[in-house]
Amino acid sequence: MSTSLKVFDNVPDCVGYLVMNADGSVEHSHGDLQNNETVANLIYKMVLCAIKVSVHPTKQILFNRFTVSNDQYVYCVSSANNRIYAVKRRQESSAMA
Repeated sequence: MSTSLKVFDNVPDCVGYLVMNADGSVEHSHGDLQNNETVANLIYKMVLCAIKVSVHPTKQILFNRFTVSNDQYVYCVSSANNRIYAVKRRQESSAMA
């Protein structure tokens, strides 16, 4: 694992991650998201939708990150350096169960 990907080891309750390039191709994956093209495609589609909407009413400011959650997991998605980073984390309440 490269040094830059070791940062994912410090994410609390992380059960998997994806790193995609700007065209949605998976560069790295691990844990629950390893080789999960279905989730990668869904996240990429959400990112494409998010970049079409400005987060400011009068200025064209794009998103930095967003989260998607269900009862058990939170998916944290961010974009930087022409890459898309997605982390799957356990919800705090499910981690205690």
